[in-house]
Amino acid sequence: MRHLDNDTLAAFVAVYDCGSFTQAAEQLGKTQAAVSIMLSRLEKHLGQRLLERSRQGISLTSSGEKLIGYARRMQQLEEEALTALGCFDAKSRIRIGMPDDYLGTIGAELIEKFSQRNPQLQVEIVSDFSYKLEKQLNDGHLEMAIVTRQPGEQNGEFLRQEPQLWCTAPNCYPEQQTTLPLVLFPEGCRARPQVIRALDKARLRWHIVCTSSHLAGVQTAIRIGQALTVLPASVIPDDWRILGQNEQLPALQPLNLALIVPGDAHVGTRRLAQFIRELAAVAQPLPMQTAL
Repeated sequence: MRHLDNDTLAAFVAVYDCGSFTQAAEQLGKTQAAVSIMLSRLEKHLGQRLLERSRQGISLTSSGEKLIGYARRMQQLEEEALTALGCFDAKSRIRIGMPDDYLGTIGAELIEKFSQRNPQLQVEIVSDFSYKLEKQLNDGHLEMAIVTRQPGEQNGEFLRQEPQLWCTAPNCYPEQQTTLPLVLFPEGCRARPQVIRALDKARLRWHIVCTSSHLAGVQTAIRIGQALTVLPASVIPDDWRILGQNEQLPALQPLNLALIVPGDAHVGTRRLAQFIRELAAVAQPLPMQTAL
């Protein structure tokens, strides 16, 4: 009789989600060789190939596509069984890091819905730049993190894309100035270099009138001054003006959000990770409100 081992299935899911054996090994706290052996044994045990490797990355075979859903459900069922038996470990506090931009969207959902459904777990949100959150996670100060990926990076598990849009306060027209007045996040923000490169490539003159490390500070500076900024579409106030090609501003690439969860995460952390995946899966595509 054939059986499926949950640890091996977890390795299979991690390799697919991370898109890399190396990243999956880091997430699981194993060597790359160990993860490769686990996947090879699983394929041999089933008599079917599950993953394909190519220059484009790792993809599922038809058999892998059939198994991935069952593998996730088996992990979730394991967590439910452990929860029902009261087998949460002593660590009931979950510290999750995320950029300041997403406190009002993702953070609000965690506080309002996840915490209500899981009162035995205490969720603490730590807000900081992505590179700092990655370091805190590696140092063991966080249980998990949502980060903005660097261009070309494959760290963590892809969650969704966020359009970046030029915007300003209502009844303000800073784009008409000869030198564009900007409000930006400081150095360390992974979106900032792209904004500056795009302006320079378009040969537009600009200067920074205010820098703030918090979304509230950026929004306040825009409201009180004749300036413009770039924000993820989901955090732009409804009454703000969205700018784009009609104002001769360059198009910007969307941000890629990723979820990073250590391979040795405890049951509560894995439950929160699954909640975030489901949240990202049902999120409606964000409209491009200008002809970017």
